[in-house]
Amino acid sequence: MYKLKHPISEAYKHLFEAHEHNLAATSIYRGLSNVNVYVDSAAPWLVTRVNHRILVSGEYLSSEAIKAVQKVVEEGIASGRRGFVIYYPSNAKNNGIGEHIQGIKPYPNQRNYYRLKLGKSGFIIDLPEGYRIERVTSDFLKQGYMNTELVSEEMMSERSSIADFLEKSFAFCALKDDVIAAWCMSEYNADGGFEIGIETHENHRRKGLATQTARACFNYGIEKEYTYVGWHCWKKNEPSNKTALRLGFKHVLEYPVEYLEVL
Repeated sequence: MYKLKHPISEAYKHLFEAHEHNLAATSIYRGLSNVNVYVDSAAPWLVTRVNHRILVSGEYLSSEAIKAVQKVVEEGIASGRRGFVIYYPSNAKNNGIGEHIQGIKPYPNQRNYYRLKLGKSGFIIDLPEGYRIERVTSDFLKQGYMNTELVSEEMMSERSSIADFLEKSFAFCALKDDVIAAWCMSEYNADGGFEIGIETHENHRRKGLATQTARACFNYGIEKEYTYVGWHCWKKNEPSNKTALRLGFKHVLEYPVEYLEVL
């Protein structure tokens, strides 16, 4: 087992390209996410973890690769994580790493990946009466809006800190008076694209806020000359899949994952 240091040699590029549908892999390869990357010296497998995501590729069912997965799980648990998702390559024919990892319970599952091409014209935002949209900045977070703590938690779910998020990503919130009702955040901005995470507070659902807040993110992405947006969701999450299609995303592929619950 060998831990890579940045910049990562092109000899390992093909192992990251097995996750071309996953911008987390691109972010790691480009040095935009500061994480540990474990490989075999001969480059037949790769294991890395960024927050709750564990990415594997190559000969990932080899005994040494499984040891590396155990290592990153233990690192994550030590940092306070209580669950992980193993992301397999898009063309993976075998999974099942979870059954070899101690201290967790694995749940094999499937996720969908959608993609939206961004043009040069923006999206029309049509909010329900009484709502407004604001971009999340350091000043925004100091205003004391209700649900700010939920937004902050989401910002740190894919970044190491709020400061790291504000430097590398962006987010927009829908508000009603002093209450944050919904939020959409860019994730793993890299190589002309970004992924998004969307959440609407339970007290403000079924008003179309997810759609409108996402469009605010898209418009800002267009301003910053991004060309596409990625969307990952659980195959069984019907509302999320429908929202992606409603926003104009096109389904690209379905891929295998395993959720690892820490015991």
